[in-house]
Amino acid sequence: MSPEVAEYENAVKHSNILNLSQLLKSNDPPLESDVPFIRAVIWDGQTEVDALNKQIHDLQATLAGLVQRRDMAAENVRQHRAIISPVRCLRPELLCDIFALSLNDKRQPPWHFGHICQSWRRTAVSYPPLWCSIATLSLKDTTSTQTQLLRSATAPLNISCGKEKPIDAWFDLVFAHSRRWRTLHIHDLTPNVGGLDLFEPVRGRLDQLQELTITCCYGKVSDVFAIAPNLRRVVLTDTQFTNASPHMSIPWEQITHYRGTCAPETQTEILKAAQNLLFCEISLLYDTDSAVSATPTILPHLRGLSLAGPSFLTELATPVLETLVLHYDALSPLPSFIQRSSCTLNKLVVKECDMGSELISVLRDLPALAYLLLERSKYGYSPQEFFQAMTFTGTTSILCPNLTTMVYGHWDFRSLLQDGFLTMARSRFQSSPKGASRLGSLRLYHTFDRLPPADLSAQIAMLCAEGFDAAFLDYQDATSLWGLLV
Repeated sequence: MSPEVAEYENAVKHSNILNLSQLLKSNDPPLESDVPFIRAVIWDGQTEVDALNKQIHDLQATLAGLVQRRDMAAENVRQHRAIISPVRCLRPELLCDIFALSLNDKRQPPWHFGHICQSWRRTAVSYPPLWCSIATLSLKDTTSTQTQLLRSATAPLNISCGKEKPIDAWFDLVFAHSRRWRTLHIHDLTPNVGGLDLFEPVRGRLDQLQELTITCCYGKVSDVFAIAPNLRRVVLTDTQFTNASPHMSIPWEQITHYRGTCAPETQTEILKAAQNLLFCEISLLYDTDSAVSATPTILPHLRGLSLAGPSFLTELATPVLETLVLHYDALSPLPSFIQRSSCTLNKLVVKECDMGSELISVLRDLPALAYLLLERSKYGYSPQEFFQAMTFTGTTSILCPNLTTMVYGHWDFRSLLQDGFLTMARSRFQSSPKGASRLGSLRLYHTFDRLPPADLSAQIAMLCAEGFDAAFLDYQDATSLWGLLV
């Protein structure tokens, strides 16, 4: 090709490229002379696309093969790693302990542990304590109960009976093992079901019974449980004291833990007989301002007392009491009770508390107090005077000098920003007079289970940033702080 022809073709190609650039930026139709060039561009481009597609397909096939080989190698590693995994090498007794701790409801048998693998099933089936909790609400057959009793071997049993009567065959099975009963929980047993008379066959056969719980039961006086040599814990009402305790004979002289709701006279008789009580939660069917007995009942070993009906304090003397829970604010009997008992309280809980001068006076007589829970009464005095009295100001006279934990329940969180609460908390956290303890833990909760306002949350967050252990509780967690028997 001559130089003139090559130069001409280059000029034409350059012209076509310029025209194509203009056409790509507009909707103008191409010239007839441009069409062959455009077709050539399309052909060359499609040829390149086809070549690249083939390369991509080949690479994807190669990648898919590599991914498959990777997955097979990873599965092989996983399977072999499982052989030497720590959980596979656990000793059976340790695995059984983990099974026992992982049960959400201790009254339910762990059938699901048998669905994981054969070795776990063998371990679970061969561990009797996993199968010793036998509960029923409306049992219609005895197959599962028979299986549990067989697997429980000779382990102590925990029996729970609900409001609906199971078939008689269930009682026959369970009663046959009454000498192995460790705990018995009876819930809402009504007269039409049979009442405590249902348990007549176990009379004198409760050798291992340690705990008896009857949350609601109606009927005549019963002495079925009068003979139980190892019985130590007796719960005869619910945690809210809403149900009256049943009339029954109990070997009170050996009981160490008791909760019940009775008439004042009955409670006095019970406490006089239960001289070995360590923890006690009692409520009265009706309160009385007059003395029930001429002399106070002395409970020489009582360490924890929860009382719904504070006027009953006039009936008691507890020389080694450490924890006192009052469910309704009536602080007037407390000073004489403390003086009469000569006890050293280190934990005080007062619900529906009227936070006035009376509370301040009471706390001045409790210098050893380390834990204080107050739930403010909605209709009580303003707590400003109380929080002012609790604030460290550098003086030698301070309220609750050994206080390290405080829990405060309130129905109006916003007022805490104005009534001096945070000032008090910060003063007891940041500094303390010589010989006084620093407040290390603070918990708040709303009495209607509501969230705190953002500004109060921000203030508490600032305390936490300073190193203070402060937090909000939901109401359910707060209720767990009121009881002594768990």
